[in-house]
Amino acid sequence: MISNKLDSFYISSSDIFLNEYVPLPDCHRYYVTNFTGSTAEVIVPLSGKVILFIDGRYYEQADIEADANQVEVYKCPYGMGLQTAMKEIILERGLKNLGVEGDRIDLSLFKDFSNLTNVKSFNNAELSRVIDFKTLSFDKTIRELSLDLVGESTISKCQRLLNPGEAFFITALDSIAWITNLRRFEMPYQSTFRAKALATRENVYLLMENIEGEVQCPEIEISVGKFSELEKFFDLISVYETTWKKCLGAKTQSFDKIFYSDRSINAADFQKLKKHFGEDKLVNRTEGLIPFHASKNPTELKSMESSFNRGDQAIFETITWVKEQVKNGAHLTELDFFNKTNEFYKKNGALEQSFKTISAVGSNSSIIHFSNPSADVVFKKDELVLLDSGGYFESGYATDTTRAFLSGGTASSRQKEIYTVVLKSVLNTQNAVFPEGSWGSLIDGLARQPVFKYGLNYNHGTGHGVGINVHEGGYRLSTTSAVPLKENTVGSIEPGIYIPGFGGVRLENVAVIEKDPSINGMLHFRSLVYIGYDHDLIDESMLSAEEAAWLETYERECQTRGRSFKYRN
Repeated sequence: MISNKLDSFYISSSDIFLNEYVPLPDCHRYYVTNFTGSTAEVIVPLSGKVILFIDGRYYEQADIEADANQVEVYKCPYGMGLQTAMKEIILERGLKNLGVEGDRIDLSLFKDFSNLTNVKSFNNAELSRVIDFKTLSFDKTIRELSLDLVGESTISKCQRLLNPGEAFFITALDSIAWITNLRRFEMPYQSTFRAKALATRENVYLLMENIEGEVQCPEIEISVGKFSELEKFFDLISVYETTWKKCLGAKTQSFDKIFYSDRSINAADFQKLKKHFGEDKLVNRTEGLIPFHASKNPTELKSMESSFNRGDQAIFETITWVKEQVKNGAHLTELDFFNKTNEFYKKNGALEQSFKTISAVGSNSSIIHFSNPSADVVFKKDELVLLDSGGYFESGYATDTTRAFLSGGTASSRQKEIYTVVLKSVLNTQNAVFPEGSWGSLIDGLARQPVFKYGLNYNHGTGHGVGINVHEGGYRLSTTSAVPLKENTVGSIEPGIYIPGFGGVRLENVAVIEKDPSINGMLHFRSLVYIGYDHDLIDESMLSAEEAAWLETYERECQTRGRSFKYRN
């Protein structure tokens, strides 16, 4: 830093594709903080402690994992984004010269930093001289999905997205997987594959570093090369486009417009795109392709329902198994619980988990994204248990469901109270009716009302979108969300209560937004998750008549699927 006249350096949690879930060896933030959570940001000042920025999901985890002698944990209050907090620190501390990894920062944030301070970009090779980053190898087998799983061909998507003379440079991996109908389970907790893409009205050009398996779709052209040599990829596209159009007798012309997303393209790739095609042709579409793949077609919804049905079964079997083990006095550890959950997913056809299973026992259940199941933590009766899990099946759409339950024995009045409050929140939210275009903040406020009435709150959003990635844009329930809720989007409803040292409860169903059948012009949620609740933890006196009726309807539907703990077949 001294030799480059820097007073600070920004390190993200992302890889060069700006992924959320990054294997730890490829997560540069991990090397300087030892923090393993999926979301965080880091600023390394020239002097003083490393600053680790985390949100409410990771307050407890960061305190446990980060060395307080070397790392200052900046706990962003709920409603404050990590990037907002970083920008405030840059101004407060008067940081004048900031280094960044150009291929691991999105263009939007790069521009924001540049408006505050002097920014100098470095590449991975330069930073590797200081930090010994590990190299990774990935599975190469590509899977091409049939139309009966996805419902729309690549060429149809391209022609729906683009006019003649237009192209879209796509760097978000879930968007690439969506437009190509391809999947590859090469990275943990993802059904996507490492690639960069340029879509035209007639073709999708892919740059990949390795591939095994054949792709039959005639509109997909794959080039094998290094991601760092993006210019060569652009040159090949220009040659192919010219040749292809001449063969068809079409007029040869360069692209009039090339779209990109400043939130999903890294700063280094943008410079290469601008250099090759010229800045005057580049048009920013901040949301990228998210508005298109967040809206699910009927075939996609059918595929997701099938996946959730099998994921639900895995969770039901896991909870049933845990309760039987505890009842019989077996020696059962938190790590056993973690492993058995993943085993049940595989038994029911899962190809991969959609995120690392959260299997927390006792007081660990208050850690919102608990990630270190232990062989030293042994199940006891009368404890709260939290299971947050999801999987990928053959269609490559993620599932995500959470259930809290009692290990066995008898629940305390406090355990029943917090469980029932969270249940009230889920029931009221899942049965809400609202106008199309309502902001996510409206539903978030509805979900928090039962929790507020008991003097409690939770430091995370109420819901996120679910699609090819377990966290997808186009749907967001939070206090600050201005994302309009639209028909055919899929997302979670997951309020919670977390009491450090005591335990936590989170209940999560994923639902699709549909037109309400009885009120014209209104929307409602239809759950894709049917796993009964733990009635050992429900205080029925706390439920209104309407809530009790909603619960009964849901439990009866779970019963028809063989997944009700209240009504066992």
